[in-house]
Amino acid sequence: MSERCDVVVIGSRLAGACAAAHLALAGKKVIALDRLTFPSDQLSTHLLFPAGVDELRRMGALEAILASNPTKSPWLSLNTSQGTSVLERWRECGPIDYCMCVPRPIQDVELVNAARAAGADVRERHRFIDVIWRGGRAVGVRYADPKGVEHELAADLVVGADGRRSSVAAAVGAFKPYRASRNGRGLVFRYADDPRVGTREGQTIYQWRDQESFGFLFPSAPAPKMLMLFMGAAHEAAEAKKDPEGYWARKLERHPAMAARVEGCTNLSPLRATGDTSAYFRASSGPGWALIGDAGHFKDPVIGQGQRDALWSGRRLAEMVTPVLGDPGTTDTALRCWERERDAECLHSYHFGNMETDVKPVSPVLAEIVRRTGRSAAPDIGDVFGRGRTTTQVLTIPRLVTGLADALVRGTEGSGGAGRVATVRSAVADLKVHIGVRQDLLGRRFRSARLVPGSDHPDPKPPALPKTRTVPSVAEAAAAAAVSKEAAAV
Repeated sequence: MSERCDVVVIGSRLAGACAAAHLALAGKKVIALDRLTFPSDQLSTHLLFPAGVDELRRMGALEAILASNPTKSPWLSLNTSQGTSVLERWRECGPIDYCMCVPRPIQDVELVNAARAAGADVRERHRFIDVIWRGGRAVGVRYADPKGVEHELAADLVVGADGRRSSVAAAVGAFKPYRASRNGRGLVFRYADDPRVGTREGQTIYQWRDQESFGFLFPSAPAPKMLMLFMGAAHEAAEAKKDPEGYWARKLERHPAMAARVEGCTNLSPLRATGDTSAYFRASSGPGWALIGDAGHFKDPVIGQGQRDALWSGRRLAEMVTPVLGDPGTTDTALRCWERERDAECLHSYHFGNMETDVKPVSPVLAEIVRRTGRSAAPDIGDVFGRGRTTTQVLTIPRLVTGLADALVRGTEGSGGAGRVATVRSAVADLKVHIGVRQDLLGRRFRSARLVPGSDHPDPKPPALPKTRTVPSVAEAAAAAAVSKEAAAV
């Protein structure tokens, strides 16, 4: 091969840029290839909770991103259609106690700049073609430069950070998820200028849960921009594309408190929408290769965890493989340990996203939990979004039972015996899901395909295969067989 490096990373957005930066800071020779140029847009919820902002700080990108004048958001306001609400601070993660929403054309440029400043060689308009194998092990890649000339690049480690339709995942035979869950919600958003910029309302992350529909508002960058987002049933994405302004007016009518908050906003951007956000886990490590970010794992964007987890996965991969690169056997063991840690880190939020994507009215139990939480501004229920604590640590069984008791006393679900029966049935069904999730988490099974009824939703719509890879090669078939054999052995 004409060129060699320690690690080649395919894709240089969140996960790829973060991995490249940390590897380069550790003294490794890193080449990152991206088929696009920067700046470029990316469909995303764009939100980073404190743990995600702290990842930007760790990789050296935060200072430049702050120069784009984003609004820091230290507050969370969560509101339900039952009239309950909470206003609380975010829990600190390191020195960070605020959220940040930065459009991807601004953010991704600074991620690439941080990777380059750390010493990584980031090459734009370079298209990945295939993985190069030797003795069943990934030892490099073939790629095309901006002129279309093909090259070979040798590396101790090939990292796929090329998103949901990962060409690297296809090349190593890991494209088909071993576990997946269909999304129930769509994603429709737009930007506008916030008339309340500079006030506490203009520094607050909002959630409005009106029956089965969710509305969100995130202060953004550059101020006075804000992002407005609706997550109703998945079919609404097609409705929004067909009749953008009519759809927007109907959703604001559905969320009157959100309509009041955004009244007077100006410079509205066009709507963007998608109804294709099924969650999954792919086999994400093998001989000489790994898949980070959305290439290996994706969860429903309703909980806004994807960006943080992509950055985290890139950093942790770099930290775990840096000491052992150059020793194939030890590197492969470190990759397997990294994948196991990735699963343990993300399985909580995977289930949380699955439960949130179920399109149904707000639970009266949750409404009562919010009511009790609203008595204090201390970090609490927001921890499930900010990753201060896991869902099972916040929504404990005693707390769910207390919420049920409060709902029965208040008669949230209606009047008389019928309302109480409906409340109990709903709570019991939710409690079964929470117990199933806890059992799944405690099992710590590696690459488990076991589904949790009520959380994992059957018949997911998987990401489409990359157009350039429609027929598996012999190498892909061999790699797929190796992945299956490894999983069975574990």
